[in-house]
Amino acid sequence: MKIAIASTFHPYRGGIAQFNDQMAHSLKSIGHDVRCYNWSRQYPSVLFPGKTQIKTGTTRPRSGPEAPMDSISPNSWRKTATEILAHGDVDLVILPFWHSALAPALRGVAKALKKQSPVTKVVALMHNATSHDGKASDKWLTKRFLNRIDGCITLSQSVTEDVKKLAPTQDIKTLFHPLYTHYPKIKSRVESLQHLGLPSSAKHTVLFFGIIRPYKGLATLIQAAGALNPDIHIVIAGECYGSWNPYNNLIQSSPAKSRIHVFNKYIPDSELPYIFGASDLVVLPYLNASQSGVTATAVHYNLPIIASDVGDLSATITSGVTGELVKPGTSKELARAINEWVNATHTPEDFLPAYAAIRKTNSWEAFAEKLV
Repeated sequence: MKIAIASTFHPYRGGIAQFNDQMAHSLKSIGHDVRCYNWSRQYPSVLFPGKTQIKTGTTRPRSGPEAPMDSISPNSWRKTATEILAHGDVDLVILPFWHSALAPALRGVAKALKKQSPVTKVVALMHNATSHDGKASDKWLTKRFLNRIDGCITLSQSVTEDVKKLAPTQDIKTLFHPLYTHYPKIKSRVESLQHLGLPSSAKHTVLFFGIIRPYKGLATLIQAAGALNPDIHIVIAGECYGSWNPYNNLIQSSPAKSRIHVFNKYIPDSELPYIFGASDLVVLPYLNASQSGVTATAVHYNLPIIASDVGDLSATITSGVTGELVKPGTSKELARAINEWVNATHTPEDFLPAYAAIRKTNSWEAFAEKLV
């Protein structure tokens, strides 16, 4: 099958780029002809809340056949469609969606593709139905995009339900978030604590990992810190999108501030073995969610998860085995769950069989097979 994917790839940073790189590789590995089309400009700088969109030591792709898309240039949307179809008949075009700011460009590409080649199937891979922390205009933009495609793939049932609300007649296939296998091998706890400059006296460490945005509920975890056992430390590792001041104020007023360690920056893959190596437990105190790539990373590094019972986060968590689920936005319940998990002295042997089963069913090969 000839497949084209128009989205964000290396050298752009972040989970979506990693997902697309892995998806393209997996489709190729099972025998499909896959071509990838990148953004020459993804987000206009004024709309991007982080420090940089690309990986350190790289440059933004130049406009051309391999990076024809410009999010604010309609001419590039038509050009992208022409580039995709320039290599002969294409059976399937995949347009990953995760933020409504890119919806006009993706809609433009889809519209031009169907105009030039009505028989080419154009499918959206919906990471979210609308942007997290989004507004009513986000839903409108997403709905316009959904009306221009032939079908949808989602990674969780919760996103499927959200898509149905926007496009009730749309053809939807619900798959899953595959587990990553490309990360470096985990480091020992002693080496990790030393590398990160954390105190060796930290008996237990819980990790909040990933981009920091309001919907991820970091404030709830910080508020829970004072009720945690005095030998539990918190590591916050990820770049804050927006103002850090509200979180910093919470930390400074917390009785446990000396046990809260912050790495407010983008965490490259090379640092993951230390970040996860220093941790006993991953905490996802999300206020709302679809699915999370952080759960896939936690499974890769064999760490249990305590998460809010929102979206599809429960798919990875078997209560008492691979972690616990708590009510979102409740710092007391979150602190209780963390304390109880640590006090129960779980060992990897308790949850490794469950994670092995998840790896088998949620592999990239299985995802690629079901996608096509």
